[in-house]
Amino acid sequence: MSANIHKTIFHRMPNAAMILDTNLVYVDANDAYCRAVGRRFDELIGNQIFDVFPDTEEREARVRKVFEDTLAGAFTQLEAQSYRMEMPDGSVEDRVWQIAQFPIYCDEGHVQFLVQRAEDVTEREALRQQRDLVTAELNHRVRNTLSVVQSVAEQTGMVSGDIESFLTSFNGRLGAMSRNFAALTDAHWQGLDFETILRGELEPYAGPVLDRIEIDGAPIKLTVRASKFTSMIVHELITNAAKYGFLTAENGKLSMRWWMEEGRLFAEWTESGLENLVPPEKTGFGFQLFDMMANIDVEHEFKPTGLHLQFSVPVVLSVETGEVAFDDG
Repeated sequence: MSANIHKTIFHRMPNAAMILDTNLVYVDANDAYCRAVGRRFDELIGNQIFDVFPDTEEREARVRKVFEDTLAGAFTQLEAQSYRMEMPDGSVEDRVWQIAQFPIYCDEGHVQFLVQRAEDVTEREALRQQRDLVTAELNHRVRNTLSVVQSVAEQTGMVSGDIESFLTSFNGRLGAMSRNFAALTDAHWQGLDFETILRGELEPYAGPVLDRIEIDGAPIKLTVRASKFTSMIVHELITNAAKYGFLTAENGKLSMRWWMEEGRLFAEWTESGLENLVPPEKTGFGFQLFDMMANIDVEHEFKPTGLHLQFSVPVVLSVETGEVAFDDG
């Protein structure tokens, strides 16, 4: 096969490739390489590679060592190597290449040239990093979720009198967590609106009872963490209302309102329409949840006509996302 055919094949290769002499000076480069590095053929040939593409001393030393090993006769690779390239317009781009080098020998058996074949994997590496980030975040959330489930199981066991009541309460709380996770997934894990959480927990009681519920509050988008905590609190309040509160009385009503004031989120839960409501003999799981959170202020009163509860917590508003986080540090 003639040298011209070899050269034609070299320049028509889809992957970027170039040839350096023993002084690391360009002697050839195919069209794909010129396009990849943003240089004309005549800007490369006859120039030393580190003069064309200057880099930090650390990176240059690492790449130079690989080139020297190749010129010593070794087949070398630079897996997912990051390069900072100055483009013709003066801008600088960070690109990631997967690179392999191999030596070319002269008739006397000495290494005469170094051939480098490169594949631009910048986009692939970006996707890999994104995948690793998502995997790490998922792992973190799963561990946190399992910790919450364990805590819920322990606390439920402490307030349950028998296995049947434990299973009923525990399954209900897991169901609330499941609904919350489904809502967060639908929202692409961007947090939920306070009213969305409340209506999601009221959904199992949809029907005529909703006519006896008054909801009043401005739209407040909570962070993911605040959404989870609020969902659990609301679930416990509604579960207790179904056992002992306004949902047990034909004329029972609920007024739920919330507002922001001086860096705090306030929420008020007021039941009415009951007769001779008796305070519980021991603290339930719902009130234990409040104890798990620092900096939260809770006031409650079991009136004969129903429970009145108000809590407030310091919050931090994100200017970037508009989400409200509980400041419980």
